[in-house]
Amino acid sequence: MSNPHQEDAQTHGAPVYSKDYWDLVFEQLGRNGLFKIAVVILTIMYASAIYAPVIANDRPYVLEAANYAEYNKALRTLYPATLGVGRIAKQTPEEYVAKRTQGSDQSYQDALKLEAGAVLTQVADMSHYLPAVKGTEMDAFAAAIKDLRDKALSLSGERSEVDKEALAAAASATKDMVKAIRVEFKPLDPAKPEEGGLELVGQRSYPIVETISGVEMFFMVLWLFLMGWPLWNRLWNKLLLQGNRTRIRKARPRKWGLVLGISLLAGISWGTTIGGSPTFTVAGYKSALTSGEIVQTLAVLPPVPYGFAEIHGAEIFRPPTWAASSEISEEGYYVRGARVPLKDPVTGFLPPPLPVEVRYGESELNASTRHILGTDSAGRDFLARLLWGGRVSLAVGLISAFLLVVIGTIIGSIAGYFGGMVDLILSRFIEIVLCIPAFFLILMVSAFIDPKIIPPIFSIVILIALIRWTGVARLVRGEFLRLREAEFALAAKSLGFSSRRTIFLHILPNAMAPVLVAGAFAVASGILTESTLSYLGFGIQRPMPSWGSLINDSKMAENWWIQIFPGLLIFITITCYNQVGDAFRDALDPKAKKN
Repeated sequence: MSNPHQEDAQTHGAPVYSKDYWDLVFEQLGRNGLFKIAVVILTIMYASAIYAPVIANDRPYVLEAANYAEYNKALRTLYPATLGVGRIAKQTPEEYVAKRTQGSDQSYQDALKLEAGAVLTQVADMSHYLPAVKGTEMDAFAAAIKDLRDKALSLSGERSEVDKEALAAAASATKDMVKAIRVEFKPLDPAKPEEGGLELVGQRSYPIVETISGVEMFFMVLWLFLMGWPLWNRLWNKLLLQGNRTRIRKARPRKWGLVLGISLLAGISWGTTIGGSPTFTVAGYKSALTSGEIVQTLAVLPPVPYGFAEIHGAEIFRPPTWAASSEISEEGYYVRGARVPLKDPVTGFLPPPLPVEVRYGESELNASTRHILGTDSAGRDFLARLLWGGRVSLAVGLISAFLLVVIGTIIGSIAGYFGGMVDLILSRFIEIVLCIPAFFLILMVSAFIDPKIIPPIFSIVILIALIRWTGVARLVRGEFLRLREAEFALAAKSLGFSSRRTIFLHILPNAMAPVLVAGAFAVASGILTESTLSYLGFGIQRPMPSWGSLINDSKMAENWWIQIFPGLLIFITITCYNQVGDAFRDALDPKAKKN
């Protein structure tokens, strides 16, 4: 007897579709409004952390400029270096050895190559900023230096009078050329344009690329795919799979493989071709642009134009610039609030002001957008520190949760599947680890680990994973005790499948429901542990920030923004992860599913 509903669906041309377990789970999650809000907030937080180098940085996206300081240094060095080449070239190897500095073992050939190389380096530095016509003259000078060097190197032993005269003439010619270059190639002073000079040509560069590594590019591309998943996944299902739910279900592994493959390819390509790397040093672009050492025709800075280690000494612990108490006069004195300087009642002495330097690309002195979240104890922009600090805190939570889930799943699977003496031994081991006060053990071990040997971020992740896997292990053990007697597990055994295959390919996928819930809660616990350790001074060390270490920057009530903003981010993140864990727990409950 046929099913009337099935016949009706086939009559109207609609495909018959039977929902699987995960379809029901995602439907349940889709009905949970708090879950969707939590996922959106976490997505934004992780995006701000992953893309921190392109959101908050003191390096421009694009810089088209002429470096007058570099050009002037090369021009000053060019003349003495050229004279050095001529002086060495006119000597014979024996004369050079006799006259060289006492204690030096440099050979004639090495000395001549070194001096000529110095000249050619200065020529290259200057040529970057020269117009095409002047570049031709500089190329002729470089060719004369190379010719002088090669001619001197080709002559060994005794030199004839003709050779000496030829070398002397070549050295004199290069000297005359460099004298002319010193006059004709003097650059135009941007501060004194009336004095005249050579106007340099700006070169285009992309300084922000220097701070992005291949690993960071992998995560940037991956997170771009994940944020756009609702859009491109819907288009894929509609256009390529024609809405066929069976095909959509089978396409899930291919989608994940494609996303990971493209992200991995992008990271490898970026790392091998461009090869950027994270840097903790402060870039000098803004200071050079402000002082005029670099004259730009185009400079595009990130929306938060501050590096996480960039210091503003006159703005130490400056409140958020939208607050009235943050106003500073042109002389450098606070105008309102408790930080207004007062004269000494006896001597009348007033502390000298420290004027604020407004660097290129920054908002005006008292603009509300200058330091939206204030500054810290070194005058560093607190918003930039929070964005970069999120990379550490969120990464510790995710990686530690992943590791403890892997450890707990493996041990719990073995204990639950084999049972007997294996289960007894592993269960007692789990109970022993459970008796250890986890946080105090992590705190004690962190205090004795040398950060120079093992970076704090790695030690914290490893310690959390090694101590807090027991909860996952107990959950997985319980699921395996239930599922190992199921029909599909007994069928796998009767077919002669190995224990490893039965555990990891047949039983484990059906036991992952409680693991996902425990993993969500473990991320929140990892973030809280890292923040606590960093607050106590045993976690992430300067110059790298984390949300916990930022709170530790000041405990004074008058610097309220130091505690409030990182604490708020920690609270929101943990709350969102707990909400995600609760939503998964409800969705994975068979009694809560609706057909």
